Amino acid sequence: MKSLLRRLAFSAALLLALLGASQSANAQRGESTFGLQAGYTSTNKSAVAGLFFQYGISDRLRIAPQAGCVFRNEGLDAFQADINLHFPFRFTPASAQLYPIVGVNFSSWTRHDEVEDSEATDRKSRLGGNVGIGFQLKATSSLKLKVECVYTVMKQYSTFAPTIGIGYVF
Repeated sequence: MKSLLRRLAFSAALLLALLGASQSANAQRGESTFGLQAGYTSTNKSAVAGLFFQYGISDRLRIAPQAGCVFRNEGLDAFQADINLHFPFRFTPASAQLYPIVGVNFSSWTRHDEVEDSEATDRKSRLGGNVGIGFQLKATSSLKLKVECVYTVMKQYSTFAPTIGIGYVF
């Protein structure tokens, strides 16, 4: 079932990337956005919060590094860093964008176990791949709102993470 979901998510992202390449985008070359985001992660059924940055390389390609913290639940917490590519294309109205997401993830997961009145920790660092979809709305000339759903594929800690964010455009 997981492999079927991975294939479907990858196929959808690839299709949207190809469609996005043929559409005219409303992203602007050189436009930068910095903001906050928060959401949920399925690995430990917990909240995730962090910072994101977006830079428009061209009208059809944007690089989007981000970093976040997965809060402890079920004995797990993590630090995550991503470098994603967005392929934005025009959506109605013109201030809205729909974009596929493809990228690389680094995660450092820490397992906390209680052992005889002390806490033992075990840290695993992993590289993975991101695939997903995002939607953003440019509310004003200097404010963006975004919603993203990203599936990260990695050994032992694959996760699905829907997030929302708000960013300052400069």
